[in-house]
Amino acid sequence: MINTAILKNKKIRLHLTNIAGTGAVKLLESILPALINQSSYELEEIYLPINNHFLNTQNFSKITKLSYYKRFLPNSISRFLECTIFGSKFNGESPLLVFGDMPIRCDTKQIVFLQNTLLLPGDVNLKWINIFKYWIAKWVFRNNLKYVDKFIVQSESIKSTLVSSYPEFLDSVDVIPQPVPEWLLKSGIKRKKSINSDNGLQLFYPAAFYPHKNHKILSAIDQTLIWPVSEIILTIPEGSIDLQEPSFIKCTDLLSEDSVIETYSKTDGLLFLSLTESYGFPLLEAMWLGLPIICCDLDYARSLCGDEAIYFEHNDLNSLHKAICDLDSKLKMGWWPNWDIQLSNIPKNWQMVADSMLNSASS
Repeated sequence: MINTAILKNKKIRLHLTNIAGTGAVKLLESILPALINQSSYELEEIYLPINNHFLNTQNFSKITKLSYYKRFLPNSISRFLECTIFGSKFNGESPLLVFGDMPIRCDTKQIVFLQNTLLLPGDVNLKWINIFKYWIAKWVFRNNLKYVDKFIVQSESIKSTLVSSYPEFLDSVDVIPQPVPEWLLKSGIKRKKSINSDNGLQLFYPAAFYPHKNHKILSAIDQTLIWPVSEIILTIPEGSIDLQEPSFIKCTDLLSEDSVIETYSKTDGLLFLSLTESYGFPLLEAMWLGLPIICCDLDYARSLCGDEAIYFEHNDLNSLHKAICDLDSKLKMGWWPNWDIQLSNIPKNWQMVADSMLNSASS
């Protein structure tokens, strides 16, 4: 019999002050309730931003200390200082599980959950990202590696990238994939057929307007080629990219969870243009829903989607056109993807993810 008293003596601290980006926030909204609900570990202390908007603190046990971090300087400067000069404030005997990618200069067992591949060196497709704040972030990441005991990543692809750059972590990287966000798990949607293919495809690209999301390739679309598309829905503000007229591209800005579910329920496929991802949650969402996927022929996508996706060269508009035409032809012939093999390696729920993360942090 397991001694629960011994299990509850396992303590861990969570560092959440450096969470940035819609995807990272949405992930936390799914994983944190599972971390709270587990019974094998004591959440000793949680470090939060003063403007916490992703965590209901009423759900925590009274024994969990909540420490709020207020930033008086611009966010990038505050993050730099917190991870370097003031990192010692996170010293402690219990392990520190760090969300938000950035290692901290502190004296403790430190486990970093790494999502942002832009912090890793050597991505030839992202020369545009070499602006000051990213160079600083990469410098902090590289120089704080000696304080990291282990990394947790979401895929074998990012593990390979991390280890190729920093081989000293070969045996200190745990791959823990995640299911779709909790709000989508509860939707119950399962797609089994096309809805719009006879009238032109409706495609959906749910991504914020960041350079590596590669929206710019769509600005080159004109009427020289015939596109079998009625609508491509982008979740970016109208006017973000220059579009040829007339255009079948619709910019909706950020959609609510209910609106995303509604769009997924009627779209003919996911269009995913991103040049780099640590995981690619929209890819996972589309697979879980049963949707066709058109995406860049890059390692992160291949490792998640296998041979079932339709791929195109990330910087080639003609290749994208061919991929969309291929999807149109396949749907008209009655094809629909089967993602069973890809989904077989994905945890069924977020509690499994939380347990794996905590076990990784304590091992």
